[in-house]
Amino acid sequence: MKTLILPVAGRSSRFPGMRPKWLLTMPDGKLMLEKAVERLDMSDYDRVVVVCLREHLDAYLTDESLATVLSGIGHAKVDVCVLEEPTSSQSETVALALERAQVEGAFFVKDCDNMFHVRWQGGNEIAVLDLNSVGLIDAKNKSYVNVDALGNVSNIVEKQVISNFFCCGGYGFSSAETFLKHFRSIKSNQEVYLSHVIYSMLMGEESFRMSQADSYIDWGTLREYRHYTRSFITVFCDVDGVLLYNGSKFAKTGWSTEPIAENLQTIARLQASGLLYLVITSSRPESEIDYLRGRLAEFNVHPDRYVMGLPHTRRILVNDYSLTNPFPTAMSVNLERDSKLLSSILDSISS
Repeated sequence: MKTLILPVAGRSSRFPGMRPKWLLTMPDGKLMLEKAVERLDMSDYDRVVVVCLREHLDAYLTDESLATVLSGIGHAKVDVCVLEEPTSSQSETVALALERAQVEGAFFVKDCDNMFHVRWQGGNEIAVLDLNSVGLIDAKNKSYVNVDALGNVSNIVEKQVISNFFCCGGYGFSSAETFLKHFRSIKSNQEVYLSHVIYSMLMGEESFRMSQADSYIDWGTLREYRHYTRSFITVFCDVDGVLLYNGSKFAKTGWSTEPIAENLQTIARLQASGLLYLVITSSRPESEIDYLRGRLAEFNVHPDRYVMGLPHTRRILVNDYSLTNPFPTAMSVNLERDSKLLSSILDSISS
């Protein structure tokens, strides 16, 4: 049996004043826990075990909302292992999960503050990435491995750069029993990292291979989390004078005005990147939606929502801010009618 273990029993000390990291809401409305496994193939696993703290369940979730969270993982068999007290390390959290959830055989530990794609074959494997292939990461707080030409791991070191290959938060073990034996042999009052357990196993003649991961995004620190969330924007965009040349039911051409190509190309590019949620606002009546939809589609612009029939007034957007969604959370753009400058403005906001 192959088990996926998701340890979320930490204090989230790097995110002060917020919910536990795994319960933070991401831009698409999913929780960080759900996003963390989004790029894994859940059919690789027979079972999933989520390891969490009792205090987090009591403070933030009901039985019903917990069930919703677990269903978002996308696996038919998800068990919860609840710890009454925080542990001294992630490796201790994993060890308790193995014991209390009665995990047998092979298991894979996945950090819940990042996402990546990797296929685990069921053996002793470490998911790694090349430092040269990634963008913003907290490099000094990673563990690193030395590997030979065949991908065999010869050494693993915590928070010391010994090669280009860093561990991205996925660790496979072929035997729960072997893991527990080595964890117990090195357990101490100091923090024991998973890399320490793996090093002990390497010294005990267990072998590990590296598994090259891809599609990696890190949310491990507040800086990385905010960098990710702030790259997404929701734009409430007017039609007349912005996306189409200004029209009016009283004009000779009525509402049948031509597209402003430069501005629509900017919107299309942002939509294609997956970073833009587009809400069209317009004083045009509901009856004009089909015409509008067709003209925008010519430029591969496909709005998520339409708000039609608005009055000819100033428009003010009011939004709240907080530690998880820091100030400023709302911006306004005043664009001269029928101008073609939307690109320079939106690029500066979304970058």
